[in-house]
Amino acid sequence: SSGINAEYGEAAPTREENKCLTLFPLSRVKSIMKQCPDISAINQESLFIITRATELFIELMTREAYDVLEERGKSEVEYKDLAGVVEKYECLMFLADILPQKITVREYYRLLKESRDT
Repeated sequence: SSGINAEYGEAAPTREENKCLTLFPLSRVKSIMKQCPDISAINQESLFIITRATELFIELMTREAYDVLEERGKSEVEYKDLAGVVEKYECLMFLADILPQKITVREYYRLLKESRDT
């Protein structure tokens, strides 16, 4: 079978090999991907790459959140730790709308007033 590693003389991983190389179930990732109306077909190589990329992304977020909570002397990752990671790294700013820093209602009204005054 031809695959990403074919130019190096290696065959792409088979379906069974892919299952052993990922933590997330490929079938679940595929069903999530199929929810996008722009995706009509998903080959095994694409599914594997998306699954591994997702796992690595979650690993990165978890490690960085752990570093943030260690700085605070805490032992459990909380929402604010993940939001702190997003705020800390510019490359993660695409998540700012999904994981914003929480603010109080009082602070929200203050920010709203400031934005109206300018």
